[in-house]
Amino acid sequence: MDRQSPKSIITGFQQAWNAHDANALAELFVDDADFVNVTGLWWTTRERIRTAHAFGFANIFGRSTMNVGRTEIRMLGADHAVVHARVTVTGQNTPDGQVAEDRRTVFSFVVTRLNDDQGDYWRAVSAQNTDVVPGGPDTQVNSPDGQTAVRYREER
Repeated sequence: MDRQSPKSIITGFQQAWNAHDANALAELFVDDADFVNVTGLWWTTRERIRTAHAFGFANIFGRSTMNVGRTEIRMLGADHAVVHARVTVTGQNTPDGQVAEDRRTVFSFVVTRLNDDQGDYWRAVSAQNTDVVPGGPDTQVNSPDGQTAVRYREER
């Protein structure tokens, strides 16, 4: 893994995910990092990020594989960047142990450049994982019956 590129964060995240290794995944984050998952759970600190992913690998994603697609990096000066990546996760477990359909998300990381005796490397300060809603709605509307995907534009 190329430690000297902001892209190393999503590459390392994919490797840790596919190994189901919450410790390796957590090491990609600074100590006081935060992470918002697809349902809006907000974990603060590297340890909470590790604990949450360890639970996920043990109960939800233990047979899953993450594939990373399009990745964009936007530098915010010399030592900070935003990394966006389209991700597909296959093999998620349902609560009754069946295999769920593929899940598509967009990961967003804010990363910072650090330095040690081996040179520069990058760590995530913040991460957010956002589900890509099937059907490409404009937004979602909450109602007493739950959340519904809606379109405000006419189909062409």
